[in-house]
Amino acid sequence: MFEDLLKEDCKQYRELAKRYLQVSTEQVVELFEIKKKAWALAQRWSDIQSNATKYAVENSISKTDFSTWAYQRYRQLQLMHEDSRMMWRMGEEELKRTENIN
Repeated sequence: MFEDLLKEDCKQYRELAKRYLQVSTEQVVELFEIKKKAWALAQRWSDIQSNATKYAVENSISKTDFSTWAYQRYRQLQLMHEDSRMMWRMGEEELKRTENIN
C-alpha cells in the first residue's frame, strides 16, 4: 500500500538491496558505489519519515504506520551503508596485501 505512494523511491531501494545481496568483498568498486548510494538513499528515507504527517494527511493513511514503515527502510539502508563500508575496507586491505606479495 505505502509503496504506491513512493514508487520510484521503492524501486531504488529494491535495486540497491539486490546489488547489496549479490556483492562480495572482492568487488571493491561495487561496494564503494553501494556504500555511497545507500547513504544517499538513507538520507532520502529519513526525509520521507520526517514528513510522515504530510503523507498521512494527503493520502488518508495512518501516520504511525507510515512513519514506522519509512523508518524501517531508512534503517535498512543505514545498515547497508555501514556493512558495505566495512566490506569495502576489508576488500581494500586484501588488495593491498595481495599487491605487497606480488
